Amino acid sequence: MTIEPDSLVPPKEAFRRTAHVRSLEEYQRLYRQSLDAPDAFWGEQARQLTWFHPPESIREVNEQAADFAWFVGGKLNVTVNCVDRHAKAHPDKAAILWAKNTPGEYETITFRDLAHHVGRLANVLKAHGVRKGDRVIVYLPMIPELVYTLLACARIGAVHSVVFAGFSADSLRERVLDSGAKLVITANEGPRGPKSVATKAITDEALEGLSQVTSVLVARRTPKDVPMREGRDHWLDVEVQKHRGVCPAE
Repeated sequence: MTIEPDSLVPPKEAFRRTAHVRSLEEYQRLYRQSLDAPDAFWGEQARQLTWFHPPESIREVNEQAADFAWFVGGKLNVTVNCVDRHAKAHPDKAAILWAKNTPGEYETITFRDLAHHVGRLANVLKAHGVRKGDRVIVYLPMIPELVYTLLACARIGAVHSVVFAGFSADSLRERVLDSGAKLVITANEGPRGPKSVATKAITDEALEGLSQVTSVLVARRTPKDVPMREGRDHWLDVEVQKHRGVCPAE
């Protein structure tokens, strides 16, 4: 693909100085290297990650059988790379800047905070019977708990399925059934501008008559109270208080 110079919008100089790739020429050089020497190129990228077990080979190729394998023998956990190493090196650096529903309201979550929240939520999931390979449905508005949940699932080897917190009860029910999920995490409601989505009520409707979901964790996004089914529904802020912020990564 040819990029016409006139179609480019130059980045701000302050952004360019801290970028990993600082010019179109540098990008093109790296791209060409990835084509000409893929083992060397991707080997260098792999060395930037934290591995439990480094890969024995970068790639194995059988073109005749159309069979390709990458980073054979390597084992890692994405949360160690996305969270742990940054929390160790730059604990006070902003990991998330949450823009809230009210314009002008922001909250900064540091890598230290993120590591703590992810570890606690991972322990909550384990306490509710979620294990490696289990599926978790995430039906949350745009709140930090959404990110914590995705990372917590990866932390313990669970599989998450994100359902947009505006989908109907029928759509949510289909995804619960298709995935075989045993736990759903939602919120009491989700503000969207001046309106609110009744996420907990929609979740209750979606799960009506289903026995496969044994736990529903409810984030308290607003002060509004909602019906809670005894034995199945649990307030997330109460559950996380029961656990430490340290959880081993699968």
